[in-house]
Amino acid sequence: MLKLFCIISLLFFAGRIDAQHTISLDLAAIRNMRHDLNGVNFSSFYHFNEHFIGGIEINRFFAVKRIEKGENIHLSAWDLDLNFHYLLPVCKNFKLYPLTGISHTSEKESFSESGENHFERFWSYNTGAGILWEHSKWAPHVEYMFTWGKMNQQFLLAGLSYELEGKKHRHEVKEVPHP
Repeated sequence: MLKLFCIISLLFFAGRIDAQHTISLDLAAIRNMRHDLNGVNFSSFYHFNEHFIGGIEINRFFAVKRIEKGENIHLSAWDLDLNFHYLLPVCKNFKLYPLTGISHTSEKESFSESGENHFERFWSYNTGAGILWEHSKWAPHVEYMFTWGKMNQQFLLAGLSYELEGKKHRHEVKEVPHP
């Protein structure tokens, strides 16, 4: 079901790029504060209007080594998020935004001595807030997100967005010659 959701979402966003609205691509550093994991965030957002945007985010958290009960463990994770932001202008180029959405997490623990892998997968509800500074097509941003679910988690993200322009439709007025 998750694969179907992802495919439909990606097709929706890809099919809408030639609409009058825009799409932005984001790249960010992200930190999972619960597990002290660092990672990278790739995302694409569709701008429904100048305030409301929604998008798909993929987070990859790189493996960290831990020692539990005398055994070496490598912990890593993937997150797939569907988040929505509502941009609120603060001043000329600065905007604040609340966020909401859902996420699916897949955490992996690899045990060095036994060679076993343990996976934990779960859904969460996302809430949070961010701030961005728009400069031409670029927008550096910082975001805090709290996820509610099987494991409550906190994330801090800092990144850069680039806005791609969609196809602009011009309303041309043709002059009709008078007889």
